[in-house]
Amino acid sequence: MALIYAAFGFLWVATSDSLVEGLPNHELVQTAKGWLFVVLSALLVYDLVGRSQTELDRTSERLESTLAHTSVLHRILRHDIRNACTAILGYAELVESRDDADSNTDPVEAIRERANRLVEVSDEVALLRTVELAEGNEVDVDLSSAVADAVEDLELEHSGVRVSVASSVETLTVQAHPALPRSIAELLDNAVVHADCDEPEVHVAVWQLEGSVGVTVSDNGPGIPDAERDALMSGAETPLSHTSGVGLWLVRAIVDASGGSLAISTPKPRGTVVTVSLPRPA
Repeated sequence: MALIYAAFGFLWVATSDSLVEGLPNHELVQTAKGWLFVVLSALLVYDLVGRSQTELDRTSERLESTLAHTSVLHRILRHDIRNACTAILGYAELVESRDDADSNTDPVEAIRERANRLVEVSDEVALLRTVELAEGNEVDVDLSSAVADAVEDLELEHSGVRVSVASSVETLTVQAHPALPRSIAELLDNAVVHADCDEPEVHVAVWQLEGSVGVTVSDNGPGIPDAERDALMSGAETPLSHTSGVGLWLVRAIVDASGGSLAISTPKPRGTVVTVSLPRPA
């Protein structure tokens, strides 16, 4: 800022003096030139300070996002991975020949399940980091197609789920992070995985308003606990307020990187409603 201001002042003095030299009413012109310099320099300083403040705000947002992701990673290492490894070690002991082994438990299948979960957590953590690094690289994403693909994949993986889709348009394109379709698929999968009934129901709505567009996913599950919802909405985890997985944090990170917002509600007596809102393209 100091260098820019010094260069502006030097150019102003050198240029203006050569222009006004020899003009009638020389003193009056010099006075007017001085006041004009004050006004222009004030506008320049205002613009430079504004740009600096904007960059500072962006840096603060990135730091807050990184801090939130760090707290999630710490919880994953402390809880998810540690518990999975403990379970694997426990089931490995069952593989050994023991007279008191639980005959109702298949230790090999249990080990395979926990190991697969570790792989899933690793992939989600890697994607969470990728989202942070790629923030600002937006592409055209068709929300209607993303929802259709996510619904198709969900029905192939979970045959018992009932999914309904409502959309007012066939094509709804937004500028968003490339991983936005993954966040929609994550919301649908989360609604089914955490369902506590034999026939989970998921309703998806693609909507557009005057200034925003988005996707709303609602289900008939038990609802998201208050502690998890508070952690997601505040953007930071604490020992008393944290989520039980990586999926919803991944959704929040992708939505934030797309310039959108995430809203979660739990209507009575059951269910969860998650709304992803994005700026409507010009």
